[in-house]
Amino acid sequence: MTAKITLNLKGVVSPMDLLKCNACLQSMDTGDILDVLLADADVVKNLTMIIFRSNDEVLYQRQTKEGICIGIRKGPRSYDDR
Repeated sequence: MTAKITLNLKGVVSPMDLLKCNACLQSMDTGDILDVLLADADVVKNLTMIIFRSNDEVLYQRQTKEGICIGIRKGPRSYDDR
């Protein structure tokens, strides 16, 4: 069964926000989805770049009332365009 976890990293300074996201992903099972809530567009850019280089997959990125939400599925990817 696929789990969905939400990680609120608004207000967490870099690079701690990226490290916390990585630690959360490492503790998840394959296929689980992580919603990461961020406030800083630069962190979003850095996180999506890191995820692209990993085995995980960015499913969506959207603006919400609370900030920017990135949906990440724990790898392996359903595609591989590297």
